[in-house]
Amino acid sequence: MKIVDIFAVVKNKLLSVQFEHNDCDEFTLAFRKWNDTEYLETFFEDNKNDLQSGFYGAISIEEAIFSTIDEATEFEAKIRKVANIGKFETKSSLQDLVFYPLHKNDQTYKLQQTRAYGTGDKSWLRMFAVRISPECFVVSGSAIKLTGAMGEQDHTKIELAKLKITAAYLKENDLLTDDDFGYIEIIN
Repeated sequence: MKIVDIFAVVKNKLLSVQFEHNDCDEFTLAFRKWNDTEYLETFFEDNKNDLQSGFYGAISIEEAIFSTIDEATEFEAKIRKVANIGKFETKSSLQDLVFYPLHKNDQTYKLQQTRAYGTGDKSWLRMFAVRISPECFVVSGSAIKLTGAMGEQDHTKIELAKLKITAAYLKENDLLTDDDFGYIEIIN
């Protein structure tokens, strides 16, 4: 997997990488998939055993599709709102309200691997990003997590790999502060 570009979703606050062979960045791709009934039906059919394992209770594929679409809309709105108006000083930044360390005991701040949970009580939506600062994150991917651990399924293993690739790319290209992203093209 190779990163071909980085786009600003919200200037100097929320950025997103684009991997080769994808026609858009990872933030856009996540919400495109999470709002696509055909994609979701295929995904939940392919992962039916995980969906109905009891981890998320008893839920049909149809209920999972509608739940995902509803939650994705709220999740995207929350991320964009916090990125646009949040401030670290008032404890309303992306770091405070959206993205949390991937590993609970991780105390690094530069290029910290993070995750965001969907808006539901027991959400399976995940967004992954590398932390540049409390107010600046670079999205590396997303997943629908139906099992207890990230490394249990191939599609979640891929997202963990993309997170590591993104952190390495940012380090190799010396993109380590908010100011380093000043000329990134804004999408949407």
